[in-house]
Amino acid sequence: EEAVLNSLGLPTFFTYRQYNGKTVELTEDGSNIPLRFSNRHQYCNLVRQYALRELLARQAMAQIRAGFATIVPLDILSLLSPCDLQLRISGQSHINVELLRSHTVCQTGLDMTDPHIQFFWAALRSLTQSQLAGFVKFACNQERLPVTCPCQFDPGAPHVPPFPMKLGPPGGRSSQDVDQRFIRAETCMFLIKLPQYTTLEIMTSKLLEATHCRDDPLHG
Repeated sequence: EEAVLNSLGLPTFFTYRQYNGKTVELTEDGSNIPLRFSNRHQYCNLVRQYALRELLARQAMAQIRAGFATIVPLDILSLLSPCDLQLRISGQSHINVELLRSHTVCQTGLDMTDPHIQFFWAALRSLTQSQLAGFVKFACNQERLPVTCPCQFDPGAPHVPPFPMKLGPPGGRSSQDVDQRFIRAETCMFLIKLPQYTTLEIMTSKLLEATHCRDDPLHG
């Protein structure tokens, strides 16, 4: 029985680790009271009581509420389900390539009809959702995109960040073969610097390389 208790990874004494990382005693001199199988019920009751008090801490909850109010108007919370709230705050995990395309602009000198731009969209459509999520992370340092954008219904309305995505030239002067150059990103601007790759296969390969570099802080 003691071996089973030890295998659970619980504290060895009557202590509790708070959400802020600080360890406190659950009862007087708790740091000197060993946790045994025989007193496990007492320990569980004390943990439950302390955790409930911690969750109901008025000052902490007031701070959380104030911070939350800077993101979502508190008056509408009662109108949203947990799923709706998550979508509105975090966006959707499914990457819709067509939605992304409709919120993409080309910088001066580029056009959506350019061959390498068409390769770019064809390559994105061929990627899995996991790979698309990696591309979004590479491009704007986010893992999700907004569900919708007001500009879909009102052309004069502002875009919801990080939209719009911008496609630009690779920048700089290089004598390197264009097919050997890398895709680069400026994440704060959601800007993709796209070399004029000569084939769809090369574009796809370079996009996959970019998704594999998404966790590298120096990738852009």
